[in-house]
Amino acid sequence: MEQKKTFLFSTLLLISLGINACVPQPEIPTEEPEQAPGIIRLTETPRIWATIAPDNVATPSPTPTVRRISAQLQGRIAFQSDRDGSLEIYVMNADGTAVSRLTNNPAVDVFPDWSPKGDKISFTSDRDGYPDIFIINPDGTNLTKLTQAAANDVLPSWSPDGEKIAFVSDRDGNDEIYTIRTDGNNPVRLTNEPAQDLFPDWSPDGEWIVFTSTRDVNSEIYKMRKDGGELIRLTDDPAADSNPVWSPDGTRIAFISRRDGFANLFMMKADGSDLIQLTHYKSIVEVPSWSPDSQMIAFASDMEGNRDIFIISVNGTGLNRLTDLPQEDFYPSWSPQLGFLEASLPEPSAAPEGVCVNSEDSSYGFSPENPIKIGFDPRDEDTTENACLPWLLGPQGQVINTSLLDEIRVNGSKLCKVSVTYENQDAADILYFDVFNYEQPKAPRSYTCGSPLEYLKAITAALY
Repeated sequence: MEQKKTFLFSTLLLISLGINACVPQPEIPTEEPEQAPGIIRLTETPRIWATIAPDNVATPSPTPTVRRISAQLQGRIAFQSDRDGSLEIYVMNADGTAVSRLTNNPAVDVFPDWSPKGDKISFTSDRDGYPDIFIINPDGTNLTKLTQAAANDVLPSWSPDGEKIAFVSDRDGNDEIYTIRTDGNNPVRLTNEPAQDLFPDWSPDGEWIVFTSTRDVNSEIYKMRKDGGELIRLTDDPAADSNPVWSPDGTRIAFISRRDGFANLFMMKADGSDLIQLTHYKSIVEVPSWSPDSQMIAFASDMEGNRDIFIISVNGTGLNRLTDLPQEDFYPSWSPQLGFLEASLPEPSAAPEGVCVNSEDSSYGFSPENPIKIGFDPRDEDTTENACLPWLLGPQGQVINTSLLDEIRVNGSKLCKVSVTYENQDAADILYFDVFNYEQPKAPRSYTCGSPLEYLKAITAALY
């Protein structure tokens, strides 16, 4: 079990470092503090896949004295922020107005990406235990889950026809690029390398996918056909190149590079020629996203101490700052040509604080073939009868009493067979718990979730 834990957290770490930390890092000045990682509210421990690791730490520099963009701004920008306490998905107009929160969940919601028609936003969330790909309407309604694997599925990117989503997954043991239909069917693995393949983005004609890979030691940018064939390397530099994004007109690719010692914004033609450096900041620039007319690029930067979202014109003559809060606003995704929101959207309803909900499967927990996957042995808690399941209560919130009946093996995993009783119950229930596999637990039918504090204690005990 210890090996499984080590593998999981190593994989999460690698995903976060893939953006900029694929080459040796410059020495960090001792007087500067390190950036704090994102915090996953589920376990109150760092979930490193949810953050983008800085590749340098420098003295914050003031926003460059550049005139504001005079061109008419179009569309909306989705982004992730911890301004309300946990990492959530937000949307705002391209001028920074009508900021609206789309998700409200103590889990981590990150990596938004607009559908080509602007009617959906995909993102990654670990609200069901593993990082999975979800889809939501741009008003925060109609949340659906796309991927179901017990793996880390992150960094979604829509195909131009809206029929598929490319994403990164370690479901086969390594960070590779996959595609899946938007109905959740037919996942296809496109890359197969010992190195990391990250940050996929489709060409506007749908024929190519550009991405970042460490297959040639340091992080470089490649493109491949939509079926994974005809691999072409676009950059070749000792510095790390990453986060490639194709312009909507198909002529250019924006990306982040450390060629001048810091993570800055660059642009090149779709064949890798005519390289242009757009920013020259001694700070972090990350995650570019094109405007629908291909004339501007949104990006995140910590040039004034914490991550905020900016847009810059592709000729470098205009710069707008869109967010200005002490919290972290980053990972912008610019929509297609949508009208501006006239006002902020209504605040979404909060999810249950403990993120433990009733299972819709009537056999969940009651059969060895469908056990509760919480990943800890009820015998390992203290001696009180109900200590092994502090997050689980009876239908009216009754404290439950448990007794271990047997240990059984099913499909290579060890299960605890437990008798569960509570006040006013007609007869004891028999529940099964998988003590090796970690998955955010749901309450079986006729049970409810306990307090978030006890739930978090249970998960913490499971992990540590």
